[in-house]
Amino acid sequence: MWILFTIGLIILLVGLFLLCTEYKDAAFIFGVIGAYIVSGAVIMVSEDSKPTAMDVYQGKTTLEITYKDGAPVDSVVVFKGKKK
Repeated sequence: MWILFTIGLIILLVGLFLLCTEYKDAAFIFGVIGAYIVSGAVIMVSEDSKPTAMDVYQGKTTLEITYKDGAPVDSVVVFKGKKK
């Protein structure tokens, strides 16, 4: 995923370089493609931080319950040892 992010940044930089030349159309295309790749890499990295069913099964997670006036109103699965 970090390789994909790096490739996206390189494509964006090529687009910025082309923006300074006479190839404005190519700069736009490189900019759009680079932005899609970088945003996709960021989404993939953020998805990796969510617990999976296998993490729950292996005991790597815990259930965090929010109470209001003594009654449970919300719960979320979080990794053990991680702070908010």
